[in-house]
Amino acid sequence: MTELMDAESVLTAAAGTSLRPTAAETVMALLQTEEFIRQSRAQFPESDLIGNWRLHFVSAGKVNLISKRLRGFFLPSFLPAQIGFQRNNIDDSAPLCVTNQITIGLIKLKFTGPARFESKKNLLGFDFTRLEVIALGQRVYEGAVPSSRTNQKFKDISIGKLPFFAFFSVTDRFIAARGRGGGLAMWVKQSEST
Repeated sequence: MTELMDAESVLTAAAGTSLRPTAAETVMALLQTEEFIRQSRAQFPESDLIGNWRLHFVSAGKVNLISKRLRGFFLPSFLPAQIGFQRNNIDDSAPLCVTNQITIGLIKLKFTGPARFESKKNLLGFDFTRLEVIALGQRVYEGAVPSSRTNQKFKDISIGKLPFFAFFSVTDRFIAARGRGGGLAMWVKQSEST
């Protein structure tokens, strides 16, 4: 339990803007928290994911507790990459809608699509189906994202066949998850105005 408390304090510091822990300390804290949540089988409510979250830290590839490669990096706030989860009141087959966007200079790329959360495993499966490109404040492209799953209903697709995040930390300040590819990520809560 002490390790979890230490890990949580490292993650809380990592979510801040000053006196950050090192990348290795952050990766280790993420791994310790993930292991504790897996062993305790704690579940997070879907409602705690609702909102907009700025990507704050990512591990450098797949990492695990026995790995000596505890590398990662904090993303600068001037390169905003964010993910958002909202309730989907339009499509009954997908209870959530996911938005993933990055702004580079005067260009914004925004992917959207359906998502669903399986609380028993803290898995959020999603599928980006739309892309919007905005340059100099003007929409220059909006359309469908090519997918091999276009003829399937989202609710009928197994989460194992979708991109997903396995969440292991969900707080009012930050969320953390392992992606399907094995990397770890941490997002910090965005204010309502951003």
